[in-house]
Amino acid sequence: MNLSERNYSRQSHILVNARYALTKNEIDLVLTLLTEIKKEDKDFKDYSFSIKDLELKTSKKWQSKQLRDTVKGLMSKPLEIEESAKKWEIINWFSYFKYDDGAITCRFDKRLKPYLLEMKNRFVVSDLRMVLPMRSSYSKRVYLMLKEYAKIGERTMDLEELQASLKVPKSLKRYDNFKAKVLTKSKEDINKFTDLKVDFKEIKLGRKVSKIVFIIRKNDEDLKSFITTIRELYANQRLTYYKDMALKCSEKGLLYDADTMRTLNKKDAQKAWEYLHVNRTILECFNQGLF
Repeated sequence: MNLSERNYSRQSHILVNARYALTKNEIDLVLTLLTEIKKEDKDFKDYSFSIKDLELKTSKKWQSKQLRDTVKGLMSKPLEIEESAKKWEIINWFSYFKYDDGAITCRFDKRLKPYLLEMKNRFVVSDLRMVLPMRSSYSKRVYLMLKEYAKIGERTMDLEELQASLKVPKSLKRYDNFKAKVLTKSKEDINKFTDLKVDFKEIKLGRKVSKIVFIIRKNDEDLKSFITTIRELYANQRLTYYKDMALKCSEKGLLYDADTMRTLNKKDAQKAWEYLHVNRTILECFNQGLF
């Protein structure tokens, strides 16, 4: 088996709000493999793929040692699902991983079946292409927590419960640190890379922040929509200079240097797209006020 071209995954809202803390590589691996589960699956399967498959799907390099360290981290960081004080579970994401000369095989733990298979209500659908570019694992978690509430437009969360769900370290229990490194960073990442545009406000009990109110809107200026607009409307038109290159987008949707006709590789193209998105108001191809 190879990894599929599917980019969407579904998780129960219970799983999305479970208590766990993963590194960026760990959560990226989980979210990537979640896309392998089909809507019609009745049980988990063994997923077999190569490191090259993983690199193609995640658009980043994976060394065998890096993968091993990521897997070991995952297997040592179970989820805590607490539906009430009298009902809780501690579950690993995966029952096993096997590596054999570049080939990886794994299977999700069977106790996750109620939260990933045959779900009929209250599940969260996410697009891997929006989640992977976010540079903070907290941003990815907060995005998933807010995604379910997009149609409602607002979600109020108890500060201590949010910190518990994210399992933040002691240093981030201080609100000023938590605000800077989790809330503000998540807002920036979500607004830049996803289909949501979010903001937040604080509710205080006395002088202490007790709750966070997230305001959620549809994002019409996210990076994915921006790239789609360029590809559909401005093929082969000069965009702007980036690292001494006069960038254009080909009819195939690839960025290239208009002077040398060299197409940018995936890594350089991702950075260039991000630069173009941040500086979209100065792009030569746009009429004033379009963005």
